[in-house]
Amino acid sequence: MKKPQDLCQIEHPIVVCRGRQENATYCDPGIEGYRGNPYIEALPAILTEDEALDALAYYPKHSEEERQAPSHLRLHMIQSALDFFAPLPIHLDLEQRISRLIRAGYKGRNPLELQSRQDQEKKLQSISQPGNSQRFCRRSMAAGFTIIGFPGVGKTSAVEEILQLYPQVIHHSRYQDRNYTRSQIVWLKIECPHDGSPKGLCVNFFQAVDSLLGTNYQRNFAGGRRTLDELMPNMARVASIHGIGVLVIDDIQFLRQASSDNSSRMLNFFTYLVSTVGIPVLLIATYKARHVLTGEFSAVRRGTGQGDLVWDRMEEGDWQQREEEGERVSKNNNEQEAGEVQTPSVWQVFLESLWHFQYTRTPSPLTQELSHVLYTQTQGITDFAVKVYMLAQVRAITTDDTGEERLTDKIIESVAQDSLKTAQRVLNALRLGDLEGLEKVEDIHPIEIEPYLQKAFKELQHLEKLRSLATENDRKNQNVDASDSNLQAQRKSNDATKPAPKARRRKKPKAISNQSYADGDLRASLSASAEAETDVYDKLHQDGFIQPGTIS
Repeated sequence: MKKPQDLCQIEHPIVVCRGRQENATYCDPGIEGYRGNPYIEALPAILTEDEALDALAYYPKHSEEERQAPSHLRLHMIQSALDFFAPLPIHLDLEQRISRLIRAGYKGRNPLELQSRQDQEKKLQSISQPGNSQRFCRRSMAAGFTIIGFPGVGKTSAVEEILQLYPQVIHHSRYQDRNYTRSQIVWLKIECPHDGSPKGLCVNFFQAVDSLLGTNYQRNFAGGRRTLDELMPNMARVASIHGIGVLVIDDIQFLRQASSDNSSRMLNFFTYLVSTVGIPVLLIATYKARHVLTGEFSAVRRGTGQGDLVWDRMEEGDWQQREEEGERVSKNNNEQEAGEVQTPSVWQVFLESLWHFQYTRTPSPLTQELSHVLYTQTQGITDFAVKVYMLAQVRAITTDDTGEERLTDKIIESVAQDSLKTAQRVLNALRLGDLEGLEKVEDIHPIEIEPYLQKAFKELQHLEKLRSLATENDRKNQNVDASDSNLQAQRKSNDATKPAPKARRRKKPKAISNQSYADGDLRASLSASAEAETDVYDKLHQDGFIQPGTIS
């Protein structure tokens, strides 16, 4: 018989982003306003910028020796570029925002303070009567903000990397010498349904909590014919019970698919979670959500001090040449004096981290020319840049017949044209600065690299078979040639040692036995010629068997 936990996992197997669970260990947060709150004291220490940089960075192991590995193995190694994470200034900014967001939300929700618990209960009861909440509830210190930007620049992956710095669930059992049992959800990330359904979003929330804790909230609060007016208060109550530190909702632009009334109600509910219940909400969206977010949620964002985070693609910037001693000198001497150390662009810093994961036989150093062609083809969109770089290596490995395997600008251009066909309209608009054209296109989608890798494996297997057959054929030919040479040499040697052949004597005509023949019988002439050892022709001519002029 399956345990209830197992049944729950079967019913709710999917969580958009899952983190670790751990038992609570408490430490001094270093800020007086945070002390005495188990929600905050159970969190990891607040990171400095350098600590955040070290915690976020991830570079898979690699070595120069891997370039000599067989081609089919190196095609697997190339995929390590998908795993690496190089922290950029925008990531450090986002880490600090989320750190403040979570702690500010918990500051007004201390579960051990009687007044805080009473306020929280009043806030939850007031969801059906929001007009009454401001009369008896303290103002929430929680914040909410939106990350809005170009698709494919790394918004979602960056948020997930930062959330992983925190445990997702903390299990409390005892705090300051007294029993305190609670499962605290530090963060919860869900996706907005593709049809933009607010009811679907609420159901996703209950499914995610059930999957984490083994509860039955979906069955109890979202089963049957529940209306949105019933789902939203239940969602707020569950979020409050488990002390959700931040609710992250990705792909909020899908709310465009819902009716204007439903999308407005959902955004009003997010506003209520932040400003009244005190649960921080972080929305992630592309530029398509601008019209959706210009209304209700904007008031919360303006009042928090966090501000929206606009995440655009990377700018190419000026190329900074690295000198031997590690300094960089700009090639643009009109702007900077020669020898002055400058900071490279974010694009260059990103490429310098990415370029380490190169598995072609011949290393291709990062140059201004390669940097420029990759930027031209991908326009600084992170997802495109990483995958075009990967696929360019794949092509260099699978199509090079010389064994040199070198990355070139031609290979990068050809791969970009092949793999970014559906995005060319957007990329061309970016190259031309056609802002009106960008507003007319739908959001671009990430490259699906699996089909390209499958094709590369097949091409590589075919190529390796051909190379193997050619090698085997050359080996056989070399063996045959060697055998022929040995045989000819042996024959010459044998001929040299053999005695000279004797001269052949011309055999005489065999004598015909003595026998009597009738006159005029041809055989009589032949017999007489043999006995006399005379020429047969002359004898036949003499006996009249050959007339003059018969043979010329």
